[in-house]
Amino acid sequence: MSSIGRRYAKAIAAVAEEQHALEQTADELQLLRALAEDPQIAHGLANPLLSPSKRRGLALAIADQFKLQPMMRNFLALLADHGRLGALPVIAGEYQRLLDAKLGRVRATITSAAPLTAEQADDIIAALARQTQRTVLAEQRVDASLLGGVVVDIAGKIYDGSLRTQLEGLAHAIAGGHALL
Repeated sequence: MSSIGRRYAKAIAAVAEEQHALEQTADELQLLRALAEDPQIAHGLANPLLSPSKRRGLALAIADQFKLQPMMRNFLALLADHGRLGALPVIAGEYQRLLDAKLGRVRATITSAAPLTAEQADDIIAALARQTQRTVLAEQRVDASLLGGVVVDIAGKIYDGSLRTQLEGLAHAIAGGHALL
């Protein structure tokens, strides 16, 4: 499915760039992604029993409901015609990766045991920007089970500086290679 998503994402990206609508297209694809990830709607979008004309009608109704740009309306109709409406979440994700690469951005998730101050978050983001030499778009999460420290997931690479992981490593070393926790 990801190769299909990548192909469609590249195609819509090329058209969006030509029309100077890269960011608007990203916003609309994220909206469609959220819609397509709703279990009831996802079932309807991917329903193979839906006739091609009904699928197209559904796609155009969605485009009208959300007042999508004409290019996106045509894109949805194309997906409907090829039975690919269920691929919207994958296409949106692939498009976002393409756009981020084109614009020199990287996405990161910063998870901490307690909410970070603005200064702490800025320091982490600045360090990540220096390391990647890209603009870092960070999402922050809180997970009390970390006990302390921070875990950063940036472009699929994990940096784990959590107290939980440090304690697990210490317990593992003390146990002579056997897990205690």
